[in-house]
Amino acid sequence: MATSNISDTFRKAEETDIERIWQIIGQAKAQMQRLGSQQWDESYPAIEHIRQDIQDGNGYVICREDRVVAYGVISFDGEPVYKEIEGKWSNDLPYVIVHRLAIADEMKRQGMAKQFMLQAEEVSRKKGVYNFRVDTKYDNTYMLRLIDTLGFRYCGEVYYRNNSARKAFEKTIRPHSHPIGISGYTIREATLMDAVPIFEVIDKDREDLRIWLPFVDSLKSAVDEERFLQSVLAVPYEQRDPVYILEQGETICGLAGFHFSDAPNHRTEIGYWLLPTYRGKGIITHAVRYLCQWAVCKRNINRIQIRCAVENHPSNAIPKRLGFTLEGTERDGELLVSGEYVDTNVYSILKKEVESWNRKSN
Repeated sequence: MATSNISDTFRKAEETDIERIWQIIGQAKAQMQRLGSQQWDESYPAIEHIRQDIQDGNGYVICREDRVVAYGVISFDGEPVYKEIEGKWSNDLPYVIVHRLAIADEMKRQGMAKQFMLQAEEVSRKKGVYNFRVDTKYDNTYMLRLIDTLGFRYCGEVYYRNNSARKAFEKTIRPHSHPIGISGYTIREATLMDAVPIFEVIDKDREDLRIWLPFVDSLKSAVDEERFLQSVLAVPYEQRDPVYILEQGETICGLAGFHFSDAPNHRTEIGYWLLPTYRGKGIITHAVRYLCQWAVCKRNINRIQIRCAVENHPSNAIPKRLGFTLEGTERDGELLVSGEYVDTNVYSILKKEVESWNRKSN
């Protein structure tokens, strides 16, 4: 349950809320009729829609002092009419959508609709879904203003019942940034919108990075990075190996993330790279510490592995500094772009050892 201020509560709608929700829907319909808007009509939405929303777990309300003052649907089930858009969506990734948003008369012009939309973004972040799509009638000036305020981009037209045309919009929800323990530096999950800036920083330092990162030579354009991020983000959040951006402010310093996860055996691997300008500051050490704690707390991972080329001394220093155990060396464990096979050191840390970090710090 999230709260927007001391008296407002955002939560899932319940059966006992239906009478009040229906009253608010009626107020919204009356206002649309006065304004000449054809967004809703006498048959839509019906009270059966509200009941079904709640049964599906998609209905949400905002309460002020325990009284419902806003209602809307937050859904990840997809909207069939969006498949036939006259225009173009930016990608085919999963998305969140808000339908049937209505605000009580006494709460209008108090930012309640915007608050609901921002709460929808929070619900979506928790599911690892960073696409937000909405649609509205051409005459719904209030919703059009709200959409513009929230930074949505026009994508085209979609058509509902009776061939009713709606303007369709989308935006990318920016994941929250988290401090890593070094002033000014943060970590956050990458989205599709990051493809261009990630490619640009890699391209700028390509000759340095390609020494130990074989993937760099195959990354020839931002489209290649976009394809990679799309393949990551298309996986449901619970099974995803997230890619994280390390930033100073909004400037990319490097990337870190998970790969080769084995959920049945509760194990994963962490990889990382950092631009030359930012090395020697402890950024990767702090970022890997954050990722280890996240993996243990959020995914119940028991074993975390890091593999480093034997001669890549800065990379080897990270797991050593964090107390990983060197388990052995893989002979010819990696093929570099030079055509040379190099041995790789394999380090691991266990859940109980990560949990001991917190006990020691306390």
